[in-house]
Amino acid sequence: MARAHFRIFGIPVRVEPFFVVVAFLFGIRLEPLWVVFAFAVIVFVSVLVHELGHAVTYRLLGQRSAIVLHGFGGFTVPTGGGRRALSKPKSILVSVSGALTQLLVLGLPARFVFYETDWGVQQRIDYAFDQGFFSWAPVLYYLQWVSIWWAVFNLLPIRPLDGGHVAEELVGFENACKLSIGAAIVAGFVAFRASFIGLFGLLFFGLFAYMNFQELRAGQRTGVFDVDAPEGGSRSGAGRGFGRRMRRRGSPNLQVVRPPGAAALPDLTPRASTAEAETRAWNALRAGEGDRAAAIMRQAGGSGNAFLRASIALLTGPLEMADDLFEAAYSHDPGGPPNLVPATLLADRGRAVPVAARLVASGPAGVEAASGLQTHLHYAERFRAAAEVGEQVFAAGPQSPPQTAFEVACSWARAGQPDEALRWVEAAVDAGFHAPGLLDGEPDLASVRALPGWAAVRSRLSA
Repeated sequence: MARAHFRIFGIPVRVEPFFVVVAFLFGIRLEPLWVVFAFAVIVFVSVLVHELGHAVTYRLLGQRSAIVLHGFGGFTVPTGGGRRALSKPKSILVSVSGALTQLLVLGLPARFVFYETDWGVQQRIDYAFDQGFFSWAPVLYYLQWVSIWWAVFNLLPIRPLDGGHVAEELVGFENACKLSIGAAIVAGFVAFRASFIGLFGLLFFGLFAYMNFQELRAGQRTGVFDVDAPEGGSRSGAGRGFGRRMRRRGSPNLQVVRPPGAAALPDLTPRASTAEAETRAWNALRAGEGDRAAAIMRQAGGSGNAFLRASIALLTGPLEMADDLFEAAYSHDPGGPPNLVPATLLADRGRAVPVAARLVASGPAGVEAASGLQTHLHYAERFRAAAEVGEQVFAAGPQSPPQTAFEVACSWARAGQPDEALRWVEAAVDAGFHAPGLLDGEPDLASVRALPGWAAVRSRLSA
C-alpha cells in the first residue's frame, strides 16, 4: 500500500479508491443529485470519526496508530516501536471507542438538531415545500442515520466487527466464532426482511457467518505443519515481539471479509508453538500471502518475531506502519532478521531505501543495522536495492568505509551497472581499501575487470 494521504492530530490516514466508490454506490439512488455527493461526504466523515475514536484511544493508552478507509469501511491498527500488549479491559475500550465516538460526536447531536430544535424543524419544513439546490435537512438526516446505524452495526457480536472483538476478549476465540455465526444468521434474516437492504444484507451477513465458520473449523482440526525452515535458520532473538496480536479496529472492510473459496485460511492447531506458527507465517510471506501469515499468528495467540510483524505489515499495510515496525525491529535487534524474507519484501515493494534512510538517521546503531540490511539485500539477489542502501550507509560514515564501498561496487556490478561499480571500487580505494587479491578474485566484479578503466584503478593498489 502507498503512504498516508493526510494526517489528523498526527495520525496517518489513507483512503483507498474503492471506499469512495462504495460510498457513492450506497447513495446513488438518492434525490436530488446533489444529495448523492453529500451522502458520500457524510459517509467519509462519519467513518473517519469512527476510526479516529479508535486511534485517539490508542494514543491515550500510549500507542501510535494508523487509519485506512477501505472497501465497506475502515480499520485502525497500532504502529511503531512503542507498541505493547493491552490488558483485556483496555482492549475492549479500544474496540468500543469507535462506535461511542461516532455516536457522541456525530450521530446523537445530529439527531437532536434535526428532530428537537426549532431550526431543524424549520429546515425540514422548508425542504418539504421547496427542494432547492441545497438544504441542511437531508444533510442532517443522513448524518444522524449513517452515524447511528454504523455505530450500532459495529457493536454487533460478530467478528471482525468491533463487537466481535469484544466477544473474543470476553469468551475466547472459539466461543466468539460460534457467537458470531449465530448472530450473523439472525442479523442476515432481519436484514433480508428489511426492504431497504434485503438480499444484499443477507449476503453480507452470510459472508460473516461463513468466515467465522471457516476460522472456527481451521482452529479445531488437526493439521500438519509445513516445516520448511526460513533461510538462514533461527536466531537468538526469534521469539521477541511487540505485543500479543495485530488487531484491526473499526468497520468491516474487503480485506477482512473473505469470499467463499478463498485459500488464505490457516491450517493450524490451537496448541501450535510460537516457533511452529512463525515458520508457517514465514512460508506464507514467501508466497506473498500477508493476510494468511497474520491469521496464522493471530490463531496461535502470539505476535511473533519483530521482523515477522513488520513483514506482515508490509504486505497488509499501511506502509507507514511497516516502516515504523522495521525501524523498531532493527533498533531492538540490530543483527537483523533470521532469514532473507524481509529484505526480499522490502526490495520488491520499494521500501528498502526509505527504511534504510530512517535507520541511518537514527544514529550509529542504525547505520550498522542498515549495513546489515544491505548485506541481506545482496544475498537475496536484490542487487540494485543493496547498492542504493549501501550508498546511504557509506554517506553516513560506517565503521569500515572501505569495506562498505567495496560491497556497493559488488552490488552495482551484479545489478548490471559495471561503470557505476568501477566508480565505487575507486571510492573504496580512496577510503583505504588495500586488498588487491580480493579485487582480482571477487566473482561479482568480473564485468568490472573487463572495463578499460579497471587497470588504472587496480594499479593504485600495486604502488
